[in-house]
Amino acid sequence: MFKNQLKSTLFNRLIFCAGLSVSGLTFSAVADNFYANQTLQQQAPQAFALQPQSEAFLAPAYELTIAHADSLLELIAQDKALTNAIKKWPSLTMDEQIPWLKKVFALEVQSFGTEAPQLIIDNHSYPKKMVYFDFDVKAGGNGIVYLNPDKLAEEEAFASLAFLIHETRHSYQFQRAMAGQSDAVSQGYLAAFTAQKQLTGFGFSDFLTLVNEYEAFQFGNYVIGKLTDWQVDMINMGTFASQYDSQGQLKIDLIALSASDAEQSLLSQYNKLAENQYKLRQESNN
Repeated sequence: MFKNQLKSTLFNRLIFCAGLSVSGLTFSAVADNFYANQTLQQQAPQAFALQPQSEAFLAPAYELTIAHADSLLELIAQDKALTNAIKKWPSLTMDEQIPWLKKVFALEVQSFGTEAPQLIIDNHSYPKKMVYFDFDVKAGGNGIVYLNPDKLAEEEAFASLAFLIHETRHSYQFQRAMAGQSDAVSQGYLAAFTAQKQLTGFGFSDFLTLVNEYEAFQFGNYVIGKLTDWQVDMINMGTFASQYDSQGQLKIDLIALSASDAEQSLLSQYNKLAENQYKLRQESNN
């Protein structure tokens, strides 16, 4: 029913969510802008999932990803009206989706046990953005989750739900980053949010392997996958390191790659395996 539902529209619209303008950053399809760049990432190596300085982040972060996602899924399953709404999501108008989006938002915050960020769903607060997580590393706080319903109405049906889940995950990450904890996950999030404000020149794989983006896409894609029996191919929701196949397996498993005996760096291994996603993007643009 849902197979390939998001491919046609989202594939040509790369979405950047946390701290960057959705419409303000457009990456060309050339290879130099697609693959991970070692020189850029070494400017803030703890911020990027492909750097050895972030290896300690990967396994504990993924354990939290699955645990928190399963908690949210359990809360959704307990709400029969919400479950029924998600089953017929593609047939709902944006106006019909909005109350359910607010319900999922509340359940997601509840599942995290954190404070709620501000949720804004309108067409004017960030008029150039489709979705956005607004944050201030110096000021802290819970951040702002923003969805533009007019822009989302132009996308495939599950885009609204996927991005609501993704952006709200950023608030959990940000609150954890601001809490002053010294563990690898918290410090990785802090490094990533800081890098988003300080670095320039991000390419496709650079931005989307920032650990906060990498993990938030994994989280959102896992939830959507479980809700639809892995029949929605979220082809442009992050890199293949954050996407799942029709069997619920990561298309590129960075944890497994980092534990291998390969002589190549994790970044080099990723770039090789990411060729498939690059080719698909090229085919879509032609």
